Amino acid sequence: MTGAERVWQTLRQRGVDSVFGVPGGAVLPLVDALSAYPDMPFIVTRHESAAIHAADGYARVSGKPGVALVTSGPGGTNALTGLLTAMTDSTPMVVLVGQVPTTLVGTDAFQEADLFTMALPVVKHSWKAEHADDVEAIVDAAYRLASHGRPGPVLVELPKDVQLQAESPSRAPSVSVPPSSASPSWQMPPLVRARLRSYVKRAERPVFYIGGGVVSSDTSDWILQWAERYHAPVTSTLMGLGAFPAEHPLSLGMLGMHGTYSANHAIQEADLIIALGVRFDDRVTGRLDRFAPHARIIHVEVDKAERNKIVTPDITLAGDLREVLPVLNRLIPHTRHTDWINRIKTWQREHPVRIPDAPTGRLASPQVLSLLSRVLADDDVVVTDVGQHQMWAALFVPRGKPRRFLTSGGSGTMGYGLPAAMGAQVARRDDGRVLLIVGDGSFQMNLQELATVAQFQLPLVIMVMNNGGHGMVRQWQDLFHGKRRHGVALQNPDFADLARVYGIRGVTVQTEGELLEVFAQAGREWGPLLLEVKIDPDEMVFPMVPSGHSLSEVIEG
Repeated sequence: MTGAERVWQTLRQRGVDSVFGVPGGAVLPLVDALSAYPDMPFIVTRHESAAIHAADGYARVSGKPGVALVTSGPGGTNALTGLLTAMTDSTPMVVLVGQVPTTLVGTDAFQEADLFTMALPVVKHSWKAEHADDVEAIVDAAYRLASHGRPGPVLVELPKDVQLQAESPSRAPSVSVPPSSASPSWQMPPLVRARLRSYVKRAERPVFYIGGGVVSSDTSDWILQWAERYHAPVTSTLMGLGAFPAEHPLSLGMLGMHGTYSANHAIQEADLIIALGVRFDDRVTGRLDRFAPHARIIHVEVDKAERNKIVTPDITLAGDLREVLPVLNRLIPHTRHTDWINRIKTWQREHPVRIPDAPTGRLASPQVLSLLSRVLADDDVVVTDVGQHQMWAALFVPRGKPRRFLTSGGSGTMGYGLPAAMGAQVARRDDGRVLLIVGDGSFQMNLQELATVAQFQLPLVIMVMNNGGHGMVRQWQDLFHGKRRHGVALQNPDFADLARVYGIRGVTVQTEGELLEVFAQAGREWGPLLLEVKIDPDEMVFPMVPSGHSLSEVIEG
């Protein structure tokens, strides 16, 4: 086989069923070889960043690494933002990047860029294939590594002559790849076990604090079992939404800057925090020296770089949740924390997340999303972009299952939503619906992908919440910069008309009645549909913990 042919044979054997990307000169052999696999469709996006985000959405819904193909030079540099997004949110992905022929590397040839080096800070690993005989080992290792340990993106750089080169039967691969052997059974040291057992037994105000690691490791069933057995509340990061049923009596919802009053106060009053698959990032901890002042912290984390990085836990358990939780399970007792739960219920009753009144003739964003949540099924996937709508969705569109809420968390990448929703829809095939919630500002950062939606007839429902500007930036200007608004107003097109230009149904609504009518119609006939909802340009997201404040200093609006 040629190197290009071997790439696709290897990935097909690994179960890859879709590829996202943009063709180009340096990857034409790969594009040509891919045509031999009609059951592995090539979803051609309009921009390379969208291809990476689409592979990201596919991976988060399917649980398998997404695969993307981009050409050399600007094709690869356009992919870097998507790689950053996937790296910070632990999304498994294999990105194939073209390169000029090996004989031209280093000569500043047309569309040459040192993508291997550029990508190093935003990938788990990078490989350069220098001979066709190395391709199979590299691609196979890349696919395995993307999901091993803490998931993340892996980059494979393929020079054009290596793609065209035939394998040599007499030459053995000369690349170093990670070992494929399974890791040994995880064990807890006896002294650590004794300390942990003591902490769990003595705690009167415990909290489970869970993140995206629970979703990516498919261990959410453990959390539900433990919460009910240990009678302890569960709070989640933005990335962990859906890992614990949002409507469960022990659910606190999201914590952090725009988290619920009860979640933030529970963390601040807790005497034990069991943190599973989380990073303790700044949007969650608030002012670090005042974070969880009364709590002992037990942290389970697979990534060495994230252990003891921001907070210093009392116990750190290094390992994959899939290996650690069965061992930890023996130490979680059956008990009741009735006084603690009653105190939390009082907070939830007295400090609910409220739906504000909208100005006459307008819809309030929380009202829109609350109405939307009524028509969603448990298996429907909700994707958001970044901004105010993202936080409203986290608060008002509860998800009861993992892999049903997709968003850009760690990097806050505007433009993520539309292509990620496309990838999610490809992963779902005909098994479920995908809804994108997006603001007018972030939507326009990858607006061209409406053409991809139309070409591949992806049955998305795209709800554009249009407040005429960058709402989250404007909110910060109003709250912390003397209401001096600068650079946040946008002159927008008529988004419904624009959708129709692409051959997609477009509807604009301004009243609750119109909204319910469209939702009812969507229930009968899902997308592709673009729904533009005009919202108040002065609306703010609350609750909110201002930057630099402790979690207990919540502005409720």
